[in-house]
Amino acid sequence: MNSINSDIIRSIFDELQIATTLDEDGDLRLCLSADENFPYDVVIYVMVNNNQLSFAAGAMDYTPAADLYHLANKHNCNNILPVAVVRDGNIRMECSFLLDEEVSKEYIVNNCIRLPISQIWKAFCDIEKEQSLMVK
Repeated sequence: MNSINSDIIRSIFDELQIATTLDEDGDLRLCLSADENFPYDVVIYVMVNNNQLSFAAGAMDYTPAADLYHLANKHNCNNILPVAVVRDGNIRMECSFLLDEEVSKEYIVNNCIRLPISQIWKAFCDIEKEQSLMVK
């Protein structure tokens, strides 16, 4: 596979039984539900543009008490994926993959879908733990 579009990516999500919806811009949207590790829903937007697969995620109603820039910088010093950014006073997780060379579908599934989704969730869990330590 050396070219992707939203329909291809959505069909892969469907095969993986990962429920997605379309937002008003036509981007895919999925929600990771709160649990005991992170008590907030995480919404991930998946965008495809010119063979670039991008993820942008935020946690609903999550406002850490610690300094957001410190939390983002600490995360980014210790992790490659996803990148933590501060946008509009909130922590966001972002990552992108350029898929314009021949790669297998398995590569896309394992490295460009499963990995970023799991790492986004882990990043929010880790930031919550870190901010809990900082405000004590």
